[in-house]
Amino acid sequence: MVIVVTDCGRNMKSSDKKYNWSSSKPKWDMIFGKLKKLATAIEMYYGPEMDIDHIEYRWVTDRIEYYEGDERLLTKKEMQIANLYWTKYGK
Repeated sequence: MVIVVTDCGRNMKSSDKKYNWSSSKPKWDMIFGKLKKLATAIEMYYGPEMDIDHIEYRWVTDRIEYYEGDERLLTKKEMQIANLYWTKYGK
Protein backbone atom coordinates (compact mmCIF):
# COMPACT_ATOMS: atom_id res chain seq x y z
CA MET A 1 0.00 0.00 0.00
CA VAL A 2 1.31 3.43 -0.95
CA ILE A 3 0.22 6.59 0.81
CA VAL A 4 0.50 9.73 -1.26
CA VAL A 5 0.77 13.04 0.56
CA THR A 6 -0.53 16.00 -1.35
CA ASP A 7 -0.32 19.72 -0.68
CA CYS A 8 2.59 19.25 1.77
CA GLY A 9 0.92 21.49 4.33
CA ARG A 10 0.96 24.70 2.33
CA ASN A 11 -2.63 25.54 3.28
CA MET A 12 -2.37 24.43 6.88
CA LYS A 13 -2.59 26.95 9.68
CA SER A 14 0.65 27.67 11.47
CA SER A 15 1.06 26.11 14.90
CA ASP A 16 4.26 28.03 15.62
CA LYS A 17 2.48 30.75 17.55
CA LYS A 18 3.92 31.45 20.97
CA TYR A 19 1.50 31.20 23.86
CA ASN A 20 1.44 34.44 25.85
CA TRP A 21 1.35 32.96 29.31
CA SER A 22 2.75 35.85 31.33
CA SER A 23 -0.60 36.35 33.06
CA SER A 24 -0.89 32.64 33.92
CA LYS A 25 2.76 32.15 34.88
CA PRO A 26 2.03 31.78 38.64
CA LYS A 27 -0.43 28.99 37.82
CA TRP A 28 2.13 27.16 35.69
CA ASP A 29 4.83 27.67 38.32
CA MET A 30 2.51 25.98 40.82
CA ILE A 31 1.79 23.09 38.43
CA PHE A 32 5.47 22.49 37.78
CA GLY A 33 6.16 22.76 41.51
CA LYS A 34 3.78 19.84 41.91
CA LEU A 35 5.66 17.97 39.18
CA LYS A 36 8.84 18.45 41.21
CA LYS A 37 7.05 16.95 44.22
CA LEU A 38 5.99 14.05 41.99
CA ALA A 39 9.61 13.42 40.98
CA THR A 40 10.55 13.36 44.67
CA ALA A 41 7.64 11.02 45.43
CA ILE A 42 8.86 8.60 42.75
CA GLU A 43 12.37 8.72 44.22
CA MET A 44 10.97 8.01 47.69
CA TYR A 45 8.78 5.18 46.39
CA TYR A 46 11.70 3.24 44.93
CA GLY A 47 14.33 4.34 47.43
CA PRO A 48 18.08 4.29 46.87
CA GLU A 49 17.97 1.34 44.46
CA MET A 50 15.91 3.32 41.91
CA ASP A 51 17.47 3.45 38.48
CA ILE A 52 18.06 7.05 37.36
CA ASP A 53 16.69 6.05 33.94
CA HIS A 54 13.37 4.84 35.36
CA ILE A 55 10.93 5.65 32.57
CA GLU A 56 8.26 7.37 34.67
CA TYR A 57 10.81 9.36 36.68
CA ARG A 58 12.57 10.38 33.46
CA TRP A 59 9.24 11.46 31.92
CA VAL A 60 8.52 13.77 34.88
CA THR A 61 12.01 15.29 35.01
CA ASP A 62 12.02 15.83 31.24
CA ARG A 63 8.76 17.83 31.43
CA ILE A 64 10.25 19.96 34.22
CA GLU A 65 13.40 20.58 32.17
CA TYR A 66 11.34 21.50 29.08
CA TYR A 67 9.44 24.09 31.13
CA GLU A 68 12.52 25.57 32.77
CA GLY A 69 14.61 25.64 29.60
CA ASP A 70 12.19 26.25 26.75
CA GLU A 71 9.13 27.46 28.67
CA ARG A 72 7.21 24.58 27.14
CA LEU A 73 3.84 24.04 28.79
CA LEU A 74 2.08 20.74 29.35
CA THR A 75 -0.53 19.44 26.96
CA LYS A 76 -3.83 18.05 28.20
CA LYS A 77 -2.57 14.49 27.59
CA GLU A 78 0.62 15.16 29.58
CA MET A 79 -1.45 16.51 32.47
CA GLN A 80 -3.54 13.34 32.44
CA ILE A 81 -0.38 11.22 32.52
CA ALA A 82 0.99 13.29 35.41
CA ASN A 83 -2.28 12.77 37.31
CA LEU A 84 -2.01 9.04 36.71
CA TYR A 85 1.53 9.03 38.11
CA TRP A 86 0.41 11.14 41.07
CA THR A 87 -2.26 8.60 42.01
CA LYS A 88 0.36 5.86 41.79
CA TYR A 89 3.24 7.54 43.68
CA GLY A 90 1.79 10.50 45.56
CA LYS A 91 0.21 8.61 48.44
